[in-house]
Amino acid sequence: MIKRILVLPLLTLAMAALSSLSQAADSPALADSMRFFGRWDLRAPDRAITVNSGSYILAQFSGSSVQARFDVSLNQVPFPTITWRIDNGDWQESEVAATVKLADGLSDGPHTLWLMVRGLDEHQSRWNPPLVASVTFLGLDLANNGKMLPALEAWDHPKLKIEFLGDSITEGVLVQRQRPGKTSWPWQTDALDSYSSQTAQLLDASWRQVGFGATGIKHGGHGQTPGALDSFNFFYASCPRDDWQPDLVVINQGSNDKKTPPEQYLPFYVQYLSLIRQAYPKAKIAALRPFSGTQADSIRQAVDAARAAGDTSIVYIDTTGWYSGPLHPNASASVPLAAHLVAALKSNNLVP
Repeated sequence: MIKRILVLPLLTLAMAALSSLSQAADSPALADSMRFFGRWDLRAPDRAITVNSGSYILAQFSGSSVQARFDVSLNQVPFPTITWRIDNGDWQESEVAATVKLADGLSDGPHTLWLMVRGLDEHQSRWNPPLVASVTFLGLDLANNGKMLPALEAWDHPKLKIEFLGDSITEGVLVQRQRPGKTSWPWQTDALDSYSSQTAQLLDASWRQVGFGATGIKHGGHGQTPGALDSFNFFYASCPRDDWQPDLVVINQGSNDKKTPPEQYLPFYVQYLSLIRQAYPKAKIAALRPFSGTQADSIRQAVDAARAAGDTSIVYIDTTGWYSGPLHPNASASVPLAAHLVAALKSNNLVP
């Protein structure tokens, strides 16, 4: 849900390199055109903050050049990575910087921008400030005579809204291999090519991708992140969850819970389902068997108990046989995983 558009005032004359650019804040259409998807902290008027890989922005604009601005004062090496595409062009990638040129030499337009937080370092602080593993978006700069254009109808009224809740697998950690000059965790993490993102795209859905490395249903993980029960209602510490309502919630928890006895895990998962149902009273809920199979019996029992109590909109999805590789599926493995998940969601009448 978009509450406001976030830009900074015009840069000072000392930044002469930007003198040929006009700030998107000057355009009255900006507030109607830029859209934030994912868990973004939009409480401040001049910035949007996220600690979740997979959070993205959609905007329409005219003009031959566009660049994005970020506040990187809290970031440390290795910096987060972003990915973007203009219109239906190829996806581009970069580390976050104070300014990132997204495109130059374009036609007058109109053009559509899709900008996504690609990867964060799950080991850096991302829950308790200072948020080292975060992306703080400050706005777009357009070339002279460029302007923001009205939002597309589909952005405001998507046919399907999905929230994916999980751990590093849902986030997209280790989806990519190390490449020359791209060996850090933010480069090996790739939300765009994860099974969750691929599933949403196959369904033509808007989505939120919420995953925190090494977390379990109760125990915390990397980056000072608490367990799923304690993190669900917050974007990060002191930033409460907003009022966005998904049509479908996909849960992929359990992979990091091998050490929790099943008799303890079952009530935790029952509590988790209850927490999600309280937050999203009208959503359908798909509780996945983790791809590793960890805690599968407890998860099935928790779903069976919820359905027996009358909540038939909660469904257990058995993923047995979908995947047999390392703990973290890579980009190639994520493609069939997404296809399997889409088929299962449809066969259970959870999506159109």
